[in-house]
Amino acid sequence: MANKRSRSGSAESISAEPPRKEQRKDEDASDSTDGNALLSLAQLVDFSALASEAAITRQSQLLAEALLWDHTLLLVHQGSHEEYEILELEFYLKKVGHEDPFAHGSEEQRVSGNWYFHRAPTRSAQPAKPSAAGGYRGGTRKGLDLTIAGPVATPKSEPPAEDTVDIRGGILLRTIRRLSDDTVISGPSLLVDELLRLTKSSNIAQLVQTRLRDDTSALPMPSSAPSDSPTTSLRLKPKVNVKGAPRPRIYRSSRIGLDLSNPSATNSPTNPRVIFISKLYRYFTRPHLLTSNGKGHTFHGLYQASAEEYEDQEDIMAEVVRLSGMKQQTALKYLGDYKAGLDKSNLKSFIGPAGKGAAGSPSSYLKMMGTLDRLASDIASGSSKEILQ
Repeated sequence: MANKRSRSGSAESISAEPPRKEQRKDEDASDSTDGNALLSLAQLVDFSALASEAAITRQSQLLAEALLWDHTLLLVHQGSHEEYEILELEFYLKKVGHEDPFAHGSEEQRVSGNWYFHRAPTRSAQPAKPSAAGGYRGGTRKGLDLTIAGPVATPKSEPPAEDTVDIRGGILLRTIRRLSDDTVISGPSLLVDELLRLTKSSNIAQLVQTRLRDDTSALPMPSSAPSDSPTTSLRLKPKVNVKGAPRPRIYRSSRIGLDLSNPSATNSPTNPRVIFISKLYRYFTRPHLLTSNGKGHTFHGLYQASAEEYEDQEDIMAEVVRLSGMKQQTALKYLGDYKAGLDKSNLKSFIGPAGKGAAGSPSSYLKMMGTLDRLASDIASGSSKEILQ
């Protein structure tokens, strides 16, 4: 408890200086970024050599730092440029030793460093039949990933062979901020809508095939690239960071929209869905700007971060309110839901049909997370029988 502090006598507000521990975190993060400078973005999207879950998690953190701190998203269309700060993203990866059941595992995700627009799932390994929509998700189910897998392909490299290690993953972009006017686009589908609007594309198929000419390369354009650049491109762009300039703190939470209703989920702490649903694979900055789904997720992430910093419950909640911008009454309601899960829920009530849509409301999500957090604590202490009944 010696590292925790009290807010007593503090007059901090949303515009106040960051808490001392945040400053220490920024210093630590700067150190990691200095080490990170030895790893290019192309190296960070390559997870093929990583065998342990700890190593995979560490690289996901480094990649999140690179995207949230050191790169922007640059859209070029017919001479116009629009640049975006990335505020929120999620990590998904399926490979031996990290069998994330929530990862799409699309064939397009076998090659790193590309854009992957979400497609409707197919029942076989064969590509879907051509259609006007190109098989892409529509409506509110659209999404855009930066693919992560093995080494980044070069123009002369061959596609992955069928007998190579099967690794597929993506970094889902959830929220961006348009730098020209500070407009925040929050939510994967609205993010794709922004790209469609600015490129005057009626659907994703037109954006990919006609505007981008099937060039879905996402990594920064090499300096040796020919001068006759395409009229439309979507690339990550390195920031020009001023040394010593403050960086926004990165927070973590579980991923949005996941539940345990799938038939493969069981009432067992070793079930892959039970294991991966609570992984802290959502990374975000500037939480007060996040307006889309996931308010319960944001509360949980900020609560855990603040509990590491403060001793007193009142101080913890004051910090959550300060960081999130939510009303105190709302934060207290969320805390009550979370504690209800900690105190008396059991995992079975979130498995199968009973758990359908558990992530759809902050209340049910926080009760589920309280249950899962208690399960993790009980397992660590050698007693998890009661919560599984």
